[in-house]
Amino acid sequence: MGNVSSQSIVLNFTKYSETSIIVNCYSLLDGYTSYIVKGVRSKKKTRFKLGHFQRLNLVEIESGNIKGNELSFLKNIKIIHTYNSINSDVIKFNIAAFLSEILSMILKNHNADTELFDFLKSSFDWFEKSENYSSFHVLFMVYITKFLGIYPEKNINSHLFFDLENGCFSENQDSTTSISGQVTNDLSLILGTQFDYSNNVLYNVTRRREMIDLMLKYYMIHLPGLKIPKSLEILNELFS
Repeated sequence: MGNVSSQSIVLNFTKYSETSIIVNCYSLLDGYTSYIVKGVRSKKKTRFKLGHFQRLNLVEIESGNIKGNELSFLKNIKIIHTYNSINSDVIKFNIAAFLSEILSMILKNHNADTELFDFLKSSFDWFEKSENYSSFHVLFMVYITKFLGIYPEKNINSHLFFDLENGCFSENQDSTTSISGQVTNDLSLILGTQFDYSNNVLYNVTRRREMIDLMLKYYMIHLPGLKIPKSLEILNELFS
């Protein structure tokens, strides 16, 4: 069988043996994929460099055909787009770390989806260029649910409660997973506006943190296996 080439978004990588890594990507053709990259951590010269695998890089990956659950060896990689401000700005860098950790969990069993791939690419393009990005990661967590099949229903009747389990707003606290307060109102406003990362609903640290907590609880109910990202603590410190 021949090699396969596909545009991919780098999510993260982990060490594998003394000189190699396993890189996890979301591929346009194959969805969530993992590859072994041999020798990239060696002192010897190789065609691969760790810079190829910076978080969120858009790359063209060539690999052998994937058989079942086996890992494929990466044959070649070409950077299509690397994000300079994301990798040089300390806050953007840590937001990217948080999102890559989230995406690595929620996309792990996700097949190829052209609309999702385009959403990821256009979102990170916006993030790279923006100077007003403090709510980007929070809004991203809300908007991506549309591609995961768990997008909350809009609050067309201005109900006060949001039912995390059923993903809808309600007039009364009908469930043990129903919540209310400012965060519920903020979610209602976000869902009621046109898709836009410039959305200024979450204009202070407290409201952003409350929305992250809400979305993580929502994810944990609807996406089994998801854990609190380790990078959240660092992010909270940066925004404190």
